[in-house]
Amino acid sequence: MKLIAIDPPTRSFSRWLTDEEIGRVIAHKRGWRQAPDGSVLAGKIRKTRISASLAQLGATAVARGWASRPRVEPSDSSGPTHMMWGIIDARTDAEIAAELGG
Repeated sequence: MKLIAIDPPTRSFSRWLTDEEIGRVIAHKRGWRQAPDGSVLAGKIRKTRISASLAQLGATAVARGWASRPRVEPSDSSGPTHMMWGIIDARTDAEIAAELGG
């Protein structure tokens, strides 16, 4: 199985990011890879399944409070997305996978 490197989104944090873009940011920062079926995997030798997709990873991160967005999306889709890097970086890949139910 060839894993695909996950690139960060092309939009900046000064704008409201979608769930997939939030998942993409987290996966890129952690160095995770994407499997051909779209799931997110950690590790090069012993692969740990983190999430079923980037969108699910982002949605769960928002639900858990690891990322936040404006409560109501403004009409122009602007408003910053804020990542709680301390919460994300303090956990191992296995801990994140367990919390996300991956």
